[in-house]
Amino acid sequence: MGKHGMVRVADTHFEYEDGTLYFPFGTTIYALAHQEEALIEQTFASLAESPFNKVRMCVFPKHYQYNQNEPKYLPFEKRADGSWDTAKPVEAFWNHLEQVIRRLDEMEIECDLILFHSYDHWGFASMSQADNLAYLEYCLKRLGDCDNVWWSLANEYDLMLASISMEQWYEIEEFVASHNPRGHLLSNHNCFRTWDMGRPNITHGSYQVKYLSYIADRIMEHRKPICVDECCYEGNLPEGWGNLSGEEMTARFWMAIASGAYCTHGETFLDDNDIVWWAKGGRLKGKSPERIAFLRRIVESFGAPMMPYKAAPFEFLDNLPDEVKANFEGTVSGRSFPLALAQADPDEQKVLDIFEHEYTGRTEDQTVLLKYLYQRCGARDYMNLPEGKEYRVEVIDTWNMTRTTVHTHATGRVTVDLPGKPYMAILATAM
Repeated sequence: MGKHGMVRVADTHFEYEDGTLYFPFGTTIYALAHQEEALIEQTFASLAESPFNKVRMCVFPKHYQYNQNEPKYLPFEKRADGSWDTAKPVEAFWNHLEQVIRRLDEMEIECDLILFHSYDHWGFASMSQADNLAYLEYCLKRLGDCDNVWWSLANEYDLMLASISMEQWYEIEEFVASHNPRGHLLSNHNCFRTWDMGRPNITHGSYQVKYLSYIADRIMEHRKPICVDECCYEGNLPEGWGNLSGEEMTARFWMAIASGAYCTHGETFLDDNDIVWWAKGGRLKGKSPERIAFLRRIVESFGAPMMPYKAAPFEFLDNLPDEVKANFEGTVSGRSFPLALAQADPDEQKVLDIFEHEYTGRTEDQTVLLKYLYQRCGARDYMNLPEGKEYRVEVIDTWNMTRTTVHTHATGRVTVDLPGKPYMAILATAM
């Protein structure tokens, strides 16, 4: 049992049972439990040196590019007709899976356990609904005593719609929720169509998304946490989902945090032995993990969760010098601005929202304010700090992992000089 107990949802963030804040900094190792023991041990050694405190992994083995090895164990015996007999679990499989989960718990790593997925050639993705529910009944009873388990109904549930209809997914969600007496966290993960996180059984969002500009809106709409569990991976695969730079992988973590959300890492580098972290584990090779560790240390120093912040319409005008702002508002262009925006092409406006979005967040008591500038390369920027408090303002180079104090005892509107390069952040902390 982890020293703080199970993780629970508290408003739009997470806490352990004892009230200690939990900030998920996850990674993906889909087929961790289905590898040879030596590779599993190597993975645990890598995790021990990493910043990751949550692992997304599957119950069922996975068959896909860069992951085509056969597992040592399979979860059930077969019937005479070749289908899986969910009434006859293979103890060696379940004992081994449970051992992996409990070892993660000993390391204070949560296990976001994926119950279904489509990347399969054994037939687990095409079982009858009766067998699906029988499997779930056994799985939830068998692993429900593990404190660190989160139930993820699926990885990319919508890529299983040919075998599990939406009505059946709702039945699966309700079944898991009703067989979850200890209150483990519950989500469902998408490929294209996000699962409705407003559904009462769902504790938090588990999103696959490539842009994060709308995440804060979703958090505020549903008043639940969001984990961006798939935003592509750092690596060099030819596939578009597997070749982010280390800079971009790191950036997406900062975007999520500044939006009041959380992010999950993945790593996909070509390997002569076909050992790709996102599938099998092994050794971390990328440049983002140490930068993610830097971010985690900063976030955990806040003492409170970051809340999403929605800028007021035209709030950017507040950053203009007073005389420029007054002049703009009195011109034809200034008076026309809201009229033009109201008539903008919706598709063009969506693109504008993505590329001009400002990633800003703050703690609820406004003791911490964060602005992540992503690829903006300005020589200066601005922060509007609450009156009545004094702040230390730092410029953070998120890639080179440096923090430079540029103001102390600051309040109100503050000008912040910047080095004119990407991946910078501005952090204001109440003194």
